[in-house]
Amino acid sequence: MIITYDGRDFSGWQKQPNANSIQQILEKNLSFLLKSEITCTASGRTDAKVSAYFQPVHFECDISFDCNKLAKSLNALLPSSIKVMSIQPTQIHARFSAKKKTYLYKMYLSNIDLPLYNDALKISPQIDIKKMKKFLHLLRGTHDFLGFRASNANNESTVRTIYNVKLKKVGLYLYLYITGNGFLYKMVRNIVGTMLEVGLNKIKLDELKKTLFKTFKATNTAKPEYLYLLNVDYD
Repeated sequence: MIITYDGRDFSGWQKQPNANSIQQILEKNLSFLLKSEITCTASGRTDAKVSAYFQPVHFECDISFDCNKLAKSLNALLPSSIKVMSIQPTQIHARFSAKKKTYLYKMYLSNIDLPLYNDALKISPQIDIKKMKKFLHLLRGTHDFLGFRASNANNESTVRTIYNVKLKKVGLYLYLYITGNGFLYKMVRNIVGTMLEVGLNKIKLDELKKTLFKTFKATNTAKPEYLYLLNVDYD
């Protein structure tokens, strides 16, 4: 199942007590339609307020059903901020079979809040984009990204591979695309926050080069509501 959602009104993908999660809403409505207890597994757990253009999800079910009819019925029950794009039978595990994930972070260049740009983070037009691109270039390859992990996270390994990262300007928009084999908790948002500090000369790029994967610790975490899961690649 491929779903898309505006995560700004939710506590994230994962269901939790006394919270409004995407997983909880999806499972509740699937269980109602299929008259069976359904558990959904996503390619990854997006954080609170993080959205997804393309989120693969799988579930197991012994009941026969028409995929197109189920998708249509499910969309009729789901809120407007969560929709199913397609359902099809598969042997792919949504999480463990995923090979690459691409995230998008949206920003726009302005000194004032612009009414039609509420899907992006406002940043100073004076920011140094060239320096930010130089910082992003350092991230390519396989590194220990411990310094970009949230302090309260507990991942077994902090080594990740970044296959591609680019910063693209379109009008007032500034789009950051980052593709990797996986991401630590808040890793992308910490990368964005550090990139912005480099662009504003709050962090010296030369000093950062020396400590990036050794003693550096990100202290500026970008807001979650402008982060989007863009794509997930499988074999």
